[in-house]
Amino acid sequence: MIVGIDIGNTTVEIGFITDISNIKSYKLKTDHQKTVDDWFIDFHQILSIEKFPKIKNFVISSVVPVVEKRISAALEKTKLANVLFLGKDIEIPIKNNYKNPEEVGIDRLVNACATVKKHGAPAVVVDFGTAITFDVVNDKGEYEGGAIFPGIDASIQALFSKTAKLPAVNIENVERVVGKTTTESIQAGIYFGYLSIIEGMVEKINNEYDYEHKLVITGGNGDIISKGLKVEHIYDRYLSMEGIYLIYNSCFL
Repeated sequence: MIVGIDIGNTTVEIGFITDISNIKSYKLKTDHQKTVDDWFIDFHQILSIEKFPKIKNFVISSVVPVVEKRISAALEKTKLANVLFLGKDIEIPIKNNYKNPEEVGIDRLVNACATVKKHGAPAVVVDFGTAITFDVVNDKGEYEGGAIFPGIDASIQALFSKTAKLPAVNIENVERVVGKTTTESIQAGIYFGYLSIIEGMVEKINNEYDYEHKLVITGGNGDIISKGLKVEHIYDRYLSMEGIYLIYNSCFL
């Protein structure tokens, strides 16, 4: 077993990974105020729930340097296993065609690599996180680049905070494009607007490359969006954790 740790801007996901089909994960808030001891307590509690399993390595994918340093120090305090970082200790085995390869977040490369290994190429990976990222893998299995949109939660919060009389909403179980109340109108705008973004962007990407890409959806709100998409796609809840495991195995097995 390894423990994969995906440190994002909003959440830290901790995955206990026995194999590609056996993943159990927990999520914590990405709190910049937490100390090393705070993180140690969090991890100790989660490890106690899992009855302190035998762990080969802690494997970290991170886009938040300040938090990753504290989490790494907290994991070292557990004395259960070594801490390894993707992109530093473990190379991510995908060719990166970005103009400046170092600009690409590790999380985007992990998703792209996992998609190639699990679902094949060419593909577009859409990850619903703090931001919504579109990541394109070409027909050679190489990372091409992509597009970035504000995340769903960020859009809802921006609308709520900047408009005095509009209520905060959630977007689950939205059925009508034409809302009959202010709340329904906001829900429809957010939900069907993002569905249209996904479908439209994939069409434009296919046209730009002159061939079809598989569409893979993942991330926090991915399940909600997946239910409403009218285009063929794959919803992969654990894509990031699977990527951490597959990349680790490509180097150590």
